[in-house]
Order: sequence, then structure tokens, then C-alpha cells
Amino acid sequence: MITAERTMVKPTAYTEDVEMKWTQSDQEAVEATYSQESAVAGSTEYGRRSSDACGQEPAQTCGQNDSSQWQEGFRRLDEIEMDAWRSFLAASTSVTARLNRELEVGCGISMHEYEILVRLSEAPEQTLRMSTLAEHVSHSRSRLTHTVRRLENVGYVERSSCDSDRRGVNCTLTQVGLDFLREAAPVHLDGVRRHVIDRLSREQQVALAELMKAVAQAPESSCGASAASASSPS
Repeated sequence: MITAERTMVKPTAYTEDVEMKWTQSDQEAVEATYSQESAVAGSTEYGRRSSDACGQEPAQTCGQNDSSQWQEGFRRLDEIEMDAWRSFLAASTSVTARLNRELEVGCGISMHEYEILVRLSEAPEQTLRMSTLAEHVSHSRSRLTHTVRRLENVGYVERSSCDSDRRGVNCTLTQVGLDFLREAAPVHLDGVRRHVIDRLSREQQVALAELMKAVAQAPESSCGASAASASSPS
């Protein structure tokens, strides 16, 4: 997405062009995520019908009504739990999609590319090993390599061998990249404010931060155990 030639647009110039309401692309992104869940749940209907019914009766959603497909001890989601999960998924997916569109329209850069530049700007000497960078961004390592290569092609980052370990590769934010980030940051933060911050009271912002910290700090072992159980042969 990123190009060497770019035209910066002030936030006020494009906010009306980038639809702030729920769009078809937002809905498709959420449904794609639902479809991934359905593959795990073994439900062929999940993700094709109304998000409220999930292809089944509201009280038995997301492939939960066929207990034969789940291991012993599986805990179903009740109505409140399902609503909490769906609300989180819809909000995170749609807000990310909007912010990504606005960065692409205003700066010619994707959220993934922007995230890498921010991480590097915050690192000592604005440099991170590629392996460390991969741990801090929402990319697979192969995807990170492709994204960094695009950033490198337009001069925003540089890669070099690690002095302490020749097998390692460092990624460094260049001055051109830093200057670009300073231009792009107001566009991104304006979107964050409009789509999230300004829609909440101060109390709600504090509550949201605490809730998201609780979600983010969930033990990784529980996720790994679930994935292992799902992938193990029956």
C-alpha cells in the first residue's frame, strides 16, 4: 500500500469521505472472523446468517448446540457472555478497519506499516531486532518480513546485520521514516479520538482501559491449551 509518492491530507479534508458508520467492509471483516470460528466449532451455518442468531436460535449460538463436537468439560457461552464477546469483536474489527482506511487515504500507509514505525520510534536508538519486532506487532514473522521490505523500499527503515549475532537482523527507523511518522501520527490519533475516545466519558475511558488490560493479560497457556485440544486427533 505504501508508496514513495504521497500526498498528506489534513484530517478535516477526508473525514467526510471515509464513512464513520458501520460499512459493508466492516461487516465483511466481522463475518470473516465469525467464519473462522465456525471452522473450529464445526458449524457450517455459523457466519452465514444473522450475527444475532449465528445461524441458530439466539440461546444456542456459535455452534454450541451440538455437544457431540466438543470435549468433556466444554463451557457454553450464555446470552450475556455471548453478547460481551460479540460486542468486543464487532468494536475491535470495525474500529481497526476505519483507522486503517483513514491512514491509507490520508497517508498512503496501512495500520500494519504504521505500527512498525511506531514500535521502532519507541525503541532505544530506534532499532529492534526483527525477532523482537515480530513479538511486539500483530504480524506473523513472514508477514513482517514483507511489510518491512516495503518500508525499506521507500526509505523509512533500514535492515542490517546484528553486531552481536551475525545470524540476527536489526531494523532501524531512518530520519525519513521518523519525519513521515510525525506527519502520519496526527491523522491516526485524530481517528482514534473520533472513533473511540470522544464517544466515551472519562469514567468509561478508565473502565475500558481496565477491561482491555484484563483481556490482554489473559494467560497464554489457556489459549495454547485450547488450541492444542482443538487440533489433537479424536
